[in-house]
Amino acid sequence: MIYLDHAATSHPKSPAVRAAVLHWFDAVGASAARGAGTRTLQAAREVATARAAVGELVGCPAERIAFTSGATEGLNLALRALLPVGCRVLTTAFEHSSVVRPLRALQRERGLSVDVLPPSPDGRIDVDAARAALATRPTLFVFTHASNVTGAVLDASTLTAAARAHGVTTLLDASQTAGLLDLRVGADLVVASAHKALGAPPGLGFVAALTRTLAAQKQGGTGSGVAGDEHPEHWPDAFEAGTPNTPAIYGLAAALRDRTTVQRADDLASALARSDELAAGLAELGWRTFGPRSGPRVPVVSATHASFDPAELGALLAGIDVQVRTGHHCAPWLHEHLGTTVGGTVRFSPGPDTTAAQVATVLAFLHSVGAG
Repeated sequence: MIYLDHAATSHPKSPAVRAAVLHWFDAVGASAARGAGTRTLQAAREVATARAAVGELVGCPAERIAFTSGATEGLNLALRALLPVGCRVLTTAFEHSSVVRPLRALQRERGLSVDVLPPSPDGRIDVDAARAALATRPTLFVFTHASNVTGAVLDASTLTAAARAHGVTTLLDASQTAGLLDLRVGADLVVASAHKALGAPPGLGFVAALTRTLAAQKQGGTGSGVAGDEHPEHWPDAFEAGTPNTPAIYGLAAALRDRTTVQRADDLASALARSDELAAGLAELGWRTFGPRSGPRVPVVSATHASFDPAELGALLAGIDVQVRTGHHCAPWLHEHLGTTVGGTVRFSPGPDTTAAQVATVLAFLHSVGAG
């Protein structure tokens, strides 16, 4: 198989990650804070290791890292905790449905006002336009670190600094950049999934509350040693109701344990090189590609062909065991700006192990079927 869908989830997971998950199933089988046995203590130590590693990645104390079922849950919980009735929210056209749909729901439930920054001509966000919007002092500025459609990386450090100058809280969706880029960009809160470039199993994400904590948005068991009918208010327990996905947390700890900053930079450079080869080859074949091909980017190439529907192209590629993603990639607002609301795009997202030979194979096949 030629796997070009790393923007959705990384594959394959490393041997260390697979071994860590199996170790939980074979030798642990317990969750942290659910008892006082040896295995429970083992789980507690590994969860603490994972929490500390995420904290180091984000620049946040470990006790202000809450694990969630994924970025979707984290964003939903954070938005509900941060947005009171009748407030104003600033966001961007690049957002994933995990931001778009909760905001639309909160508009109906709480009468929110939502302002959306459009893409700039260079395919990112105009910083001056963002500063002007932030000067009106919305309650929250929620934005993605990088587009999962175009690969464009937004200037998060500049945007968060502009928000901070006006007292505006920032919530960063780092799902596409966690494991690739530095997340210490000055955001008040950072949310990400673990199964993309971080290389962990699915079903896990985190909320990092760098400058403020959040009120619990769901209540239930937390394994607390204190009996009572009130949900705890202290972090991270307040945000971690329910039995945690401990096997995935074991996998995350393993993924982060030995992966250095240099390795992440090398992985990004390799995947970007394959992205550039794909984009250049597709352009030669007559495809229309979207997004910047220079400057800060993540390895994503979205494209369309005038003679084929994206779903048709995806099916053709699947026939030779090439995994890509077709459609709208859960980014409805951006497709309105790109003019791709009908059919979406074909998205190619290489990973660190994608080879130049695999890219050449894909391009040759597309040429052979007339998509070039």
